Amino acid sequence: MLKIEKNITDKWNLLLKVLSDEIPENDGHFQHWLNEDTENKKLYLLLKEGGHHNELFDKDQIFTTISTKLSLNTERKRRLYQKRWFKYVISSAAVIALSIITLNYFTFHENTIPEKGEKNIFDPGSKKAYLLSVKGEKIDLSESFEIEKEDGTVISNKSEGVISFEKTTPLKKTIAQQTIYVPKSGEYELVLADGSRVFLNSESQLTFPSYFEGDTRRVELTGEAYFEVKKDGRPFTIQTPDLSIEVLGTSFNVNAYQTNPYVNATLVEGSIRIRLPEKQESFLLQPDHNFRFDKLSEEISVQQVNTDIYTAWVKGEFMFRNQTLAEIFGQLERWYDFKIIYENPDIAKMRFTGSAEKVRPLNYLLNQIQAVTDIQYKLEGGKIILYR
Repeated sequence: MLKIEKNITDKWNLLLKVLSDEIPENDGHFQHWLNEDTENKKLYLLLKEGGHHNELFDKDQIFTTISTKLSLNTERKRRLYQKRWFKYVISSAAVIALSIITLNYFTFHENTIPEKGEKNIFDPGSKKAYLLSVKGEKIDLSESFEIEKEDGTVISNKSEGVISFEKTTPLKKTIAQQTIYVPKSGEYELVLADGSRVFLNSESQLTFPSYFEGDTRRVELTGEAYFEVKKDGRPFTIQTPDLSIEVLGTSFNVNAYQTNPYVNATLVEGSIRIRLPEKQESFLLQPDHNFRFDKLSEEISVQQVNTDIYTAWVKGEFMFRNQTLAEIFGQLERWYDFKIIYENPDIAKMRFTGSAEKVRPLNYLLNQIQAVTDIQYKLEGGKIILYR
């Protein structure tokens, strides 16, 4: 039977967060742990150095190192990694370190692009979206166009994957509301009339006026978006179903999918203030920090993070750090437009660290997971079933 004391587990999780770039190496709690014992430094350097090797890890040797450090009570009647409990218990702690060591098995490089003609299960997404109006008009943004609306807005998407709004002399005073909807397996960029840029992820929707008048700028978001707000002296407010964010000029990411159990706001530069409708206090976020609100428990956390993890999708990449397969496939389902099924619920709890270019076909990613675990997959229509 495997037992891990809570205080030891907490320290181990702290180490794993640093190894997976969730928190910086200079974190105060981590530095305190690191300086408590020279063995702590040795373990950290061993795992950190291991992440730069291409070779597969020696499962027995790695587990021996982990179990010795954590004082784990283990039985070794047969090879540890062949035991069923090893694959489940380690997934909650040590498998993250193993994933770091095998990072190159889960990272896609240019020389591994599948050859032309190879059969792909699901092709990756592309630049696509729809412009919706209050009158029920629906314009497919995959086609180039330029129109001038009655409210004096010139709307065009001359650049591929980018739609822009420019204010001219209005024919009517009423400012029209616009909505951009990005379906599954899509993403799109828009330039608002004030010059602010918004990158919308799959299955996301942004509602906004054709141009901003008055003392404030306000938009509504469901889904995920990365904002580069242009500073013009007026506050810019983003309203999501669960919170509002106020900003003057900055770059940040908001993950507010209604199907997610949490809401994330990650600040790259500038400053933003977050308000929850049911709470009196507000939260002022500093650069390189993440705000997380758990919808079920209403727990709030603010911590320093590696912002690349939260904004990688804007640069055409998936980046996973100590994430469960359920979280990982939550992203992949939107980009590749499929449904994931777990034959065993424990599969969804396994954790991984790695990165992947979004242009890769889905079966390539599945094959990488299959290569470093005992997980298999099969295709049934628009569903992918993971099993052992």
